[in-house]
Amino acid sequence: MDVTTKATTSIRARLLRILVLALAVLLALLGIAATEQISAYRNASATADNARLEITLQGLVHELQKERGLTTGYVGGVRQFSAKLPAQRKATDAARQQLDLALKGREDSAAGSVRESLGRLDGLDGIRKDADDGTGVVKDTFDYFTTTITVLDRLDLGLGDVHDGTLRDAYQALQVLGNAKEFTGEERAIVLGSVRAGKFRGDDYGRFMEIRAGRLAALDAFPRSATAVQERRLNTALTTPDAERTLAYESKAVHGTGKLKSSVIPPMAWWDATTSTINGMRGVQISLGTDVENRAAQLESSAQRDLLLFLLLALGTVAALGALALDCVRSVSSPLVELAQQAREVAGTRLPQAVAAVQDGSSGAAPQPPARLVVTDRAGAEVREVAEAFDRVQRSAFDLATEQAVLRRNATDSLVSLGRRNQNLVRRQISFINKLEHEDADPATLANLFELDHLATRMRRNAESLLVLAGESSPRPWSTPLAVNDVLRAALSEVEEYRRVTLRRIEPAFVTGSVVVEIAHLLAELVENALSFSPPDSDVEIEGRRTSAGYLVAIVDHGFGMDNQALAEANVRLSGTASFMAEPTRFLGHFVVGALARKCGIEVRLGEAPAAGVVARVLIPAALLTEKAVEAKPSVPAPRKAETDMEPKPEPAVAPMAAKGGSSAARTRNGLVKRPQRSGIAAAVSETDRTDRTTPAAPPNPERTPEQVSGMLSTLRSAHMRGGISVEKEKQQNAETNEGAAK
Repeated sequence: MDVTTKATTSIRARLLRILVLALAVLLALLGIAATEQISAYRNASATADNARLEITLQGLVHELQKERGLTTGYVGGVRQFSAKLPAQRKATDAARQQLDLALKGREDSAAGSVRESLGRLDGLDGIRKDADDGTGVVKDTFDYFTTTITVLDRLDLGLGDVHDGTLRDAYQALQVLGNAKEFTGEERAIVLGSVRAGKFRGDDYGRFMEIRAGRLAALDAFPRSATAVQERRLNTALTTPDAERTLAYESKAVHGTGKLKSSVIPPMAWWDATTSTINGMRGVQISLGTDVENRAAQLESSAQRDLLLFLLLALGTVAALGALALDCVRSVSSPLVELAQQAREVAGTRLPQAVAAVQDGSSGAAPQPPARLVVTDRAGAEVREVAEAFDRVQRSAFDLATEQAVLRRNATDSLVSLGRRNQNLVRRQISFINKLEHEDADPATLANLFELDHLATRMRRNAESLLVLAGESSPRPWSTPLAVNDVLRAALSEVEEYRRVTLRRIEPAFVTGSVVVEIAHLLAELVENALSFSPPDSDVEIEGRRTSAGYLVAIVDHGFGMDNQALAEANVRLSGTASFMAEPTRFLGHFVVGALARKCGIEVRLGEAPAAGVVARVLIPAALLTEKAVEAKPSVPAPRKAETDMEPKPEPAVAPMAAKGGSSAARTRNGLVKRPQRSGIAAAVSETDRTDRTTPAAPPNPERTPEQVSGMLSTLRSAHMRGGISVEKEKQQNAETNEGAAK
């Protein structure tokens, strides 16, 4: 007790020190500071790089704007620009080279978008060549430069998503000023391209008015994001004499309603005034870019400093935690590692082996529970409590597995015992009914006995279903091959409403005798299921044909059908992989079919019928088929009283004789159904022999036992009496009918 108390106190004290320091420092620093500082540093560093890239990009845009004005004016007829074009083209190319240097070594998304947009400059040489050789078109030249500048000017370099509000506002002001500057450059170029013609070309006047409106809107939006100092800079640039002359010339172009005269707006004067105004706006733009760059650099420096302080503090914290953790290793960590290793062995090996031994139970000896977990002496009280708790868990799991195994074994044994008992009782019942049928000659009584015989046959199938679910083999072995048509008849003899079953085209084939009983049972379950879920006035159709994979039997009903989810769940049950213990009892027939199909290697699937309802497809593999038919044996006599109850009794064959479509029942001349032999499978074989044999030959006289001779005579006497009674009844009915007609 003293050792336990001491260990408990020691572990708690150490854990408290670790938890207090870890939660206070690690959660505060690592959780908040690390995320924020690292993110701030990366954001600030990327912002600084993007700000420098933006300034360089605006330099290229400015040079393209100037070349656009000169080139458009030159193509439009202002030949004075021919001396200015070479120098401007060199300035544009130099700005392009500076931008390429700024992009060198960068692989981020902002640099990638700039590189992709620079591809539009590949057409610049063609525009220059067309201008030089006199084949240039004003509209095409203006559109090329304007579209290229717009693409470059509207690139998203990520500066609009920065966390710092001051930097974000400065970048927004830079973008707005860039738009105003671009609209001013477009005004300059569109007027120069049309002034020699004396009027705006095409719809250039409308475009001029739209461009002017865009410039005014951009200038109105500038104060919303700019500081007071930045706003004063722009006002100074827009109140110069050249800026006022630009506004005066612009007013003349606006009020000229599309007319432009060189005397009113001289091309060189318009170029000088607008270029001076744009250069002034460019100066404000450079100052804004410097503000953006300085703010980004300031944020980067601050984030770098904070990150360095955080790293130092984190290293100190880690060192302190390392010292505390080292103190706990010998008393907590090492024992827990050993305990975890043993727990993994229990979960992965010991407990599964013990549970498997319990569920097997073949040895007869009581299985031993898994060994208890062992902990070292230096382990603390908490570790020992964990080990004891785990021992209780594995003991409870072992006891529960033992209880479940016993319950499952008892349930299986009960199913087998109940199925055997019911089977024996039903076999004796069928034998007794058979005896009554041979002794009684009254047609009404015989009809009732036939129905009772059919009910008993169905009861026998239910008893065999219990044995199938319990994993037992069929108690009615069959050794000789049998035709598929006869197997279907044997299956129909075990369903209630067999008269609603229609046999369509059944291609000839023979089933191996070792699986005849199982396939007949399987088909009976599917047919009864189809009859149960279809309207009482509709038929269930069966068709069989050979395929490359074996023999396919299709059972089609015309009911309401099933949705996709219900079909999927039913097919899982029919595959034989699901447990019938976890499903509602109304699906037991599916589990019986699944168990039989899995045992014989047969594939059973449900699907939607072509018109309405459900079709069950049963694919019998080629390995279960044979091409050789075996002659049917003589009628099997009823079992003698000396025979044991476990000996299988032949099946009744009433139902398959009455099924429609190729299986019409044989009748006497008085309309009575002929009573076939007691075995459904044997009767099917015999019926096939009788119908298929075109030139019957007299069979040899077999040796018969006294019981067989007695049964034959009894059958002959019963048939004779039934025929006489039927004739008398028929005469009486005809007389009553004639008498009623005469009245």
